[in-house]
Amino acid sequence: MLKVSHICKTFTGGIIRKTRVDAVKDVSFTICNGETFGIVGNSGCGKSTIANMLLSLIKPDSGTIEIDGTIQIIFQHPETSLDPAKKIGYSLEEPMIIHKMYDKDGRKKRVKELLDLVDLGEELLDRYPHQISGGEAQRIMIARALSLDPKILILDEPTSMLDVSVQAQVMTLLKELQEKLGLSYLFISHDLDVVRWFCDEVAVMEEGKFVETGRTEDVIGHPKAEFTKRLVENFILE
Repeated sequence: MLKVSHICKTFTGGIIRKTRVDAVKDVSFTICNGETFGIVGNSGCGKSTIANMLLSLIKPDSGTIEIDGTIQIIFQHPETSLDPAKKIGYSLEEPMIIHKMYDKDGRKKRVKELLDLVDLGEELLDRYPHQISGGEAQRIMIARALSLDPKILILDEPTSMLDVSVQAQVMTLLKELQEKLGLSYLFISHDLDVVRWFCDEVAVMEEGKFVETGRTEDVIGHPKAEFTKRLVENFILE
């Protein structure tokens, strides 16, 4: 479904004094159909850079990315992904309008199907983003991503800004959608408990490279790399 081979990305900047940051160093992984691959690591380690390369928002300096199907992303801050001047109904239809999917009646029907998938009622369609809760906004963003029938979803800290009880509801919904629609997920997070419950495989990332990968229970339950051991210990202490 998704195969990433030896991708690298370096950023340079500065006018007087040039700086160089090796954001991603020789990273490879594969996500099989219907599985979830997690990436964990400290802020700035390169997790989001990988996501941006998968979405073609930035181009890798080297390496290859093979994607079988459409890919979409669900961001950490759902409220910033919705146009505050547009009603929820339009926000759900907009991707289908841009990609010329369905006629007007077909889009209305599809919107209702999407709302059913994420357990929301049609009364939200006439509301603006500031009139709905954070949990409802994230469910809308999941529905919006699904409107283009993707096979792969990138989940970039999708619940970190939500209350704990709402986090659990959204993560359970994502699991149910994966089983129902056969989706594959790339899950970016710092929450090892969620990663352990949600991901089939996980990679631990430090300063642009993977220091340990494998089945999630093996990596988090029995870490081998020193950085992974510190990450697990620090999370437990928190």
